[in-house]
Amino acid sequence: MASVTWLIETGVFPESSRGVVAALQARGTGWVRYRDGIPDSELPEPGVCVLFWGSLGAAYGERVAARWVPGAVGDAAQFRYSVYAPRLRERLINHAVVYARVCDLVERTDETLAPLGNPRRFFVRPDSPLKPFAGRVIETATVTRAALDHGFYYDDDTLAIVVARARAVGREWRCVVGDGRLIAVCEYGADRRQRDGEAPSAVLELASDVAQLEWQPAPIYCVDIAEVDGSLGVLELNPFSGADLYGCAPEPVVDAAGRIAQRLHAQAQ
Repeated sequence: MASVTWLIETGVFPESSRGVVAALQARGTGWVRYRDGIPDSELPEPGVCVLFWGSLGAAYGERVAARWVPGAVGDAAQFRYSVYAPRLRERLINHAVVYARVCDLVERTDETLAPLGNPRRFFVRPDSPLKPFAGRVIETATVTRAALDHGFYYDDDTLAIVVARARAVGREWRCVVGDGRLIAVCEYGADRRQRDGEAPSAVLELASDVAQLEWQPAPIYCVDIAEVDGSLGVLELNPFSGADLYGCAPEPVVDAAGRIAQRLHAQAQ
C-alpha cells in the first residue's frame, strides 16, 4: 500500500497536534503543515495518499476533496444530526428533537417549539456537521436571527436546525472509534481542555456499542458522550478530519487512522 502523508492544520488544534506530530515523527510518517493560502508547490502531489486533519471548512472544502483520497475521511453529509439520530435513537441524549429552519424558529417560535411543550429555554444547533454556528441554549423570549449568528457565518435563514429541550450536561468524553472498535478516549471540560483520569467503563461500553452498529458514518470518527441527569448518552458524532483529539492518546489514533487512509486510497485506485 502507498505510504500516507498527513496534512495538518496545526493552528486549529495547537495542543493535541503536538502529540500527533510527535507520534508521526516517531513512526517516520511524513506530514505537511497546512495553512490558509498555502501554495500548491508546498502541498503533496495530487493523487498521493493524504490524510487531512484540521478545520472542518478546509477538510471538506473543494481543495482537499479534489486533490487527494481520502483527504478528509468520510462524507460530511453522514454527520448531519438528522442522518445519524434515527440510527442511534435512545443512545442520544437529545433523541426527542424538532427539525426546523432558522426562519421557522424566529417567525413561528411557539409553533416550532410546540412538540417540545413550549419550554422557556431550549437548545438549538445546526443540523450540519460543518457547524455554521455553535450549539447553544437560548430563551424563547430572545429568539432572533442575530441570536443564532445569522449574517456572521451564514446568510441563508433557511438553514436547517435541530431544537431540543435544554439539558444540564455534566462530564463529557471524546471517543475515537474506527473499524468497529474504540481506539482512544479522554474526558474534557466545558473549556474543551483535557481532564485527567480514566473513563468509566460505562463510557467505554457505550462508545464500543456505537462503533459496532451495522450503520457507520465513516471508517473513523469521533463520538462525544456526556453525563446528563445521572445517565450517559451520546451528544453528537463528529468527522475525524475536523475534530480535536483533546487528551486522547495520539499513538493508537495515528496508527488506526493511517491504516484506514491507506485502505481507502488503495480502494480508490
